[in-house]
Amino acid sequence: MATPNLTALTTAFVGGASVFAQNLLNWNIKQQGVQIRTNVKTPQALTKLSAVGGPRPYRTQDDFTTGPTFTDRTLTVRQSKWDFDFDPENFRNTYLADLPDMPFEQASVKQVADTYLDQIMRLTLYPGIYNAAGTGPADLWTGWGKIIADEITALALTPVATGAITAANAVTKVEQLADATAIWMKENGYIIYCSYDVFQKYAAHYRTLNGFQFQPGALGSYKLDNRNASLVPVSWMGVSQRLVATVAKNLVFGTDLDMIGVHPTPHLNILQIRLMMAGGCQIQDLEALVVNDQA
Repeated sequence: MATPNLTALTTAFVGGASVFAQNLLNWNIKQQGVQIRTNVKTPQALTKLSAVGGPRPYRTQDDFTTGPTFTDRTLTVRQSKWDFDFDPENFRNTYLADLPDMPFEQASVKQVADTYLDQIMRLTLYPGIYNAAGTGPADLWTGWGKIIADEITALALTPVATGAITAANAVTKVEQLADATAIWMKENGYIIYCSYDVFQKYAAHYRTLNGFQFQPGALGSYKLDNRNASLVPVSWMGVSQRLVATVAKNLVFGTDLDMIGVHPTPHLNILQIRLMMAGGCQIQDLEALVVNDQA
């Protein structure tokens, strides 16, 4: 083949920003019940409106009390990046050979974007702890697991004491957490997030108790027996033993699609490429959250 066309490759990578954004919009955490906000340009207040007091029997004199109150939790997104080189000479006789049915540049951008989001999924969304001086995915922003741990330490959350979860007690422990949810959650329905490790223990114990396995619903969640709740195993919880019961869209992930970028710069015969994506996690309402005492 001829010398790789660096200008054409640069153009192909520039178009990768839309691929990156599309991958984010198609992220499966949305199907898992996570709220995704895509226009977080400044810190956003996740507002909760409450009313203090209640009705009482009628009497002539005034009994005015405090009216509606607002409680805000703030969602902040922080920029992240991934810098890498692309040397077309390394692919001269393979992927960049003259094969019109092989859109290698676009495939390369998609693969890097997939890897970017995969590392955030596994290492940031739940276990992440923001560190401006950090060097890896765990430092990008503070994940839901750390937020929960901090709220427990601050006594804003009281965990359910399930103790360790094993293949001999997992069903009992999950139902113990479910029983601790508020009546309004029981009535309206809710999700219990868990790691795949906990889910495997639950499946094993369920089979022991009932002699058969239970089946997933259309969205891949598992309906709890005689409860308006679904057990949802998620990869972003790693091997955590935490159980997180909450309503849909209470866990929030924020980004700004305008801040997603792919910036290729020609240098000699190679491309230096910077991918950028802003993100952040928050929990909208702690009163719609029940967790156990395992980390």
